[in-house]
Amino acid sequence: MEKISFTGGSMVGWMNASWPLAKLTVSSDRILLSSFGKYEFTPEQVVSIEPFGAIPVLASGIRINHNRPDYPGQIVFWCVGGRKKVLASLDNFGFHPQGIAGQRPSGFAFRWSAILAFLVIWNALFLFGMSSHNDLHDGPGPLELIALLSVFVFSTALQKSAALQKFTLQDGHHIGEIKHFLQFVQLLTGVLFLGFGITYFLGR
Repeated sequence: MEKISFTGGSMVGWMNASWPLAKLTVSSDRILLSSFGKYEFTPEQVVSIEPFGAIPVLASGIRINHNRPDYPGQIVFWCVGGRKKVLASLDNFGFHPQGIAGQRPSGFAFRWSAILAFLVIWNALFLFGMSSHNDLHDGPGPLELIALLSVFVFSTALQKSAALQKFTLQDGHHIGEIKHFLQFVQLLTGVLFLGFGITYFLGR
């Protein structure tokens, strides 16, 4: 057997996935966590693997301490039925962490000024949009659609534009830390924009 996989949950950054939305694959030369995207590590990229969570079955997992700056600092795999089998598999396959811990910037990836600007614009669009509704049309209006489209476009552009990343991210942080969160925001706002857009135009 060249590799083995386990199904469970995950905590990547501040995003959580419950069972069975995460899969951990172990082999002799790498481990791969599939959840909100793929997170792959070689032994040189893993500093240590430690138990995480103190509630058997309900909150029993392993934390992958790594030195990849393009991944969120906190990556946890929640093990269904306990973590002993997962840890034993790492030993059996000979996957031994060899990484050296690096300096990671502390704090939130986004600049607080960017968060404040986003909240002001978002709330302004929704408040003005809600105040412009009338009795004949109480569903989402054009300003709410603009708000959703703006977030979708911003989430897309931020992943590609180095200039926008410099304006939005704290010094030392990498876009890879929030890439899959941005992709989730893209999906959510895209679906809402389409749904609300259809409702708006059909209701006119």
